[in-house]
Amino acid sequence: MTRLANISILFSISAIAASCGTVMVYLFGRPAGEAVAVALTAMCTMIFIHFMLTRAQEKSAVSEAVNRLEERIALIDDDVGNLEGRLTGVEHTIPRRTRDEIDPLFAEVEVIGSLVKQMAEAMADMETRIEDQGTAIEDQRTKQALLQPQPAQRLSSPQVELQQPVETVTSQAAAAFAAAAAEQPVPMRSQATVKRPAPRMHHPDAALAEEIRASIEAGRVDLYLQPIVTLPQRRVRYYEALTRLRKANGDTLEPMEFLTEAERTGQMPAIDNILLFRSLQILKRLSTRNREAGLFCNLSPSTLMDENFFPGFLEFVRANDTYSDLLIFEFSQADVAVMSAIEYESLAALAELGFRFSVDRITDLRMDFRALADRGFRFAKLHASRLLMQEDDLAQSNIHPADFGSLLQRYGIELIVDHVETESAVLELLEMDIRCAQGFLFSPPRPVRADVLQGAPNPRPLKKEAS
Repeated sequence: MTRLANISILFSISAIAASCGTVMVYLFGRPAGEAVAVALTAMCTMIFIHFMLTRAQEKSAVSEAVNRLEERIALIDDDVGNLEGRLTGVEHTIPRRTRDEIDPLFAEVEVIGSLVKQMAEAMADMETRIEDQGTAIEDQRTKQALLQPQPAQRLSSPQVELQQPVETVTSQAAAAFAAAAAEQPVPMRSQATVKRPAPRMHHPDAALAEEIRASIEAGRVDLYLQPIVTLPQRRVRYYEALTRLRKANGDTLEPMEFLTEAERTGQMPAIDNILLFRSLQILKRLSTRNREAGLFCNLSPSTLMDENFFPGFLEFVRANDTYSDLLIFEFSQADVAVMSAIEYESLAALAELGFRFSVDRITDLRMDFRALADRGFRFAKLHASRLLMQEDDLAQSNIHPADFGSLLQRYGIELIVDHVETESAVLELLEMDIRCAQGFLFSPPRPVRADVLQGAPNPRPLKKEAS
């Protein structure tokens, strides 16, 4: 439209200029050259006037557009200012509201935590009182049994009694106590409160050695499992395989009762052989359920040194190296401390197959755990009472027991606290950032069902004369 209007205007201007020249020639009788000059001058004047008017209109239009744009920008600035004000208000309001809503929850959590801690302390005090009462009752029974005169003693003369050696009198008192204890029924206690008997001086026992040999040959070697859980979730992460022997009359021999005699008579390799076969059977059963729980298997140093047994043992684990990341061989710290080059070579052969090791029954924190880590030890077990400074055995250590876990982590060794029996101990372990624990609080050792071990090979005992 603008182009057509300009063309029309130019055509009109040309017509007007031609009309002026014609009027000057025909009406006023002016020469043709003068008339053409006047016509061109008039046409240029009208074109200039039109150009100036067009420029003025365009300027006014641009000015109006700029004014409208400035108004829009001003509105946008106002909206942005309002939005900034609202955002500032939200930033100051939301944290306050969040604190107002979360603070009561935190207060309730703290109250619940204090209640749980009080409950754990109350349970610990109750367990302590029950143990103290049991100890007092046993002491009272012991005193009554020792003070109760026997019929043979009442008939004997005082002079003869005074002439008897001190050892004879002591043995008679012990026999009297045993007879009195046999007559009185012993109350049954829960499995969680049963304590292992204290170790005693070992003397060669031919009857016990024969009982161990008969149990191995008859296959009366039972496998027990005790879980090792993660804290604080208490999810089962590992199991420890424990061995029990059954006598012909059905009584059970605990490890504290038969280990020393089995070591002396050279029967530990046969027991470890059975334990290894059945541990692998357990791992195969767990793998079918898509469980990745590892299994700690205790080994004796004599097994690593046995020339007749260890080559076959190594060949067997090599054939089952798919379970190397789940099967952990465990040794006591006392056994590790006296290992020779032969045992270390056996450990190196197992480590090359990918198996890992654990050291338990730790009593000396000054041991070179970095060297153990270099030899493939990835786990260490410490008694809960030692870690919580309830015993003075570790008072002369170079490191505080509470920092022992951090020291082991530097060497790539995971600390497992065993013999955990109270909830208060769990709270203290969590404060020390302990992630794995084992004990009667979580579960006592439980026998493995016969159907789980069905089909497990029962290896023949070694053809080695007992020394």
